[in-house]
Amino acid sequence: MEIENIFQWTDNYPSFDIIATDISNKELYELYDEEEILGVICINTTQEPEYKTIDWLNKAGNPLIIHRLAINPLFQNKGLAKKLITFAEEYATEKGFDSIRLDAYSGNEKAISLYERLDYIERGKVNFSGRDLPFICYEKILK
Repeated sequence: MEIENIFQWTDNYPSFDIIATDISNKELYELYDEEEILGVICINTTQEPEYKTIDWLNKAGNPLIIHRLAINPLFQNKGLAKKLITFAEEYATEKGFDSIRLDAYSGNEKAISLYERLDYIERGKVNFSGRDLPFICYEKILK
């Protein structure tokens, strides 16, 4: 991402410990082809404290949260991020969640465009420590 001047992730985030926790909690899902990992997505119910400032559409519901969506640089621009998001939406529906929430770095135009094409609605912005630009919070109500 840094090659494309997207400084969403830092040396401290996501750390090895964060990813290891995602794996041990069985919250990190991977998309792979034979033995090569093409992409990953973390989904769970953990909302960042900053999310409390957002005027969510689904105020009393049961949201699933998308974290740490990443595509192997060798396989980007092939629709794999959309595939992982579709997986998260299907998972959420099967497990009884009624919405999905996520945040996207405002400097990552590709991610923002993807979420908006997939009918995620901007609900506000939050700032995270160590990042220059805010993150846009999105929500999608599931049927």
